[in-house]
Amino acid sequence: MIRYDSHVHTSFSTDSDTPMEEMVLKGIQKHLTGITFTDHMDYHFPLKYIKNDDKDKTKAPFSFDIEEYLSRIHELRDLYRDRIKIYCGVEMGLKEDAWDSNWKLSQNPALDYVIGSVHLVNEMDPYYPEYWESYEEKKALLLYFETTLNNLEQLGELQVDSLGHLDYIVRYSPSGYRLYSYHMFADVIDAILAKLIERNICLEINTSGYKNGGTMPNPSEEIIRRYRYMGGKWITFGSDAHTTDRLTADFDKAGKLAAAAGFNSYLTFEQRTPVVHQF
Repeated sequence: MIRYDSHVHTSFSTDSDTPMEEMVLKGIQKHLTGITFTDHMDYHFPLKYIKNDDKDKTKAPFSFDIEEYLSRIHELRDLYRDRIKIYCGVEMGLKEDAWDSNWKLSQNPALDYVIGSVHLVNEMDPYYPEYWESYEEKKALLLYFETTLNNLEQLGELQVDSLGHLDYIVRYSPSGYRLYSYHMFADVIDAILAKLIERNICLEINTSGYKNGGTMPNPSEEIIRRYRYMGGKWITFGSDAHTTDRLTADFDKAGKLAAAAGFNSYLTFEQRTPVVHQF
């Protein structure tokens, strides 16, 4: 059984309104051993994506005050220390022109865990139709994987602990899961997996792909199996919850897929140090 959720969002993220404490209380209700907050920090996210109802039109989307964030996590740790372990992480948006800011953030000694994720391709967010209207669908998917590989190849001294939701872009494609398969993009996906293995970066199994009737986690079962076949050893589990009802959602399904692929353990991180858990 998976007792830790390592990808959780709160009201510190632009796309969530859930207070941190509500997530903590839900985790306790679900008998979690630990929860890692990983709110979005996407430096240089295009200002065109500021929400129309955002009162502060000058605030960049998908960013937050790191000191306020850390302070709130420490308060909750003190309050609930006997009931659940609370870890401090970030979901860092990998982007070429954000390397310096990302490196500086990653050096913060208060962080337990850093997810590296790709949310933009050519300054467009694939969540919106604009991206899919700009490219033929297969090309749009390929560009996402190529952008992910490019960011991994340019990490240099920037260390991330896991790669977030590889292939999540499929959720938003016009054909959804009907067109897509690992084999369509095997060369570039294999190169991504090889880079993860080379740098000891975990592959995150993200269960948000199951929401709204989705049929697979991100990445897909094919990719999880391929990662293991190539020698990949380290996985993390994250719900990517933005609301309390999604905390640990579909972990049973994801755990079974991981076990079938040959995994019998997963990692969490404390002070950027991996901790192994059996499942």
